[in-house]
Amino acid sequence: MRNSFILAASTVLLAMPGVAQEEGWQADAVAKALDYHVANRPKLCIKLDPSQTQPASFELQTGEETAARQTLIVEFPCQFGAYSVTSVYLLSDQHGTVSEIVFPFPKFDIEYDEEGADQTVKNIVIYETPYRREVCNPSYDASSRTMSERNNWREQGDAYTETRWGFKHGKFEISYFAVDATFSGEDDPIVMIDRDIW
Repeated sequence: MRNSFILAASTVLLAMPGVAQEEGWQADAVAKALDYHVANRPKLCIKLDPSQTQPASFELQTGEETAARQTLIVEFPCQFGAYSVTSVYLLSDQHGTVSEIVFPFPKFDIEYDEEGADQTVKNIVIYETPYRREVCNPSYDASSRTMSERNNWREQGDAYTETRWGFKHGKFEISYFAVDATFSGEDDPIVMIDRDIW
């Protein structure tokens, strides 16, 4: 039996702090990000009332040292599920530029040896890695600039995908990806990607 899965990954995002070059730029950057989100909200995301919304934001220095700029990662809630939530993110910098943050999400096929509760995984093949905005249940390590997420497929948490991305050259690059597709009640993922992006 062959099943096809598309990751619905994701995160609460933190970032490396930076030193502001101009006082008060953060408030303006958040306001610009909010205006952008309201005008360009993904269809699946909940509608926000701008007058009642104060999105979370985190400072991040981007660009090369000789042309570094102070930037905020601004988080907006998107969908709420039984045991997961999703968000989308924007970069908003001190110069008034707003851009969407996207994450590479592997798509993959799973082939099982047999059907039923005792099925075992025969093979997993990644066939595409597109970019998506929406991410699910993330966490961020500021010291390594690494985003991590564990996307549970059901409440028990025994089947899931785990993904890590590192922020490098102005974007998040995938560094680790594992799949546990057995529904066995045990933690036994198959690592598909494990690479040093630094």
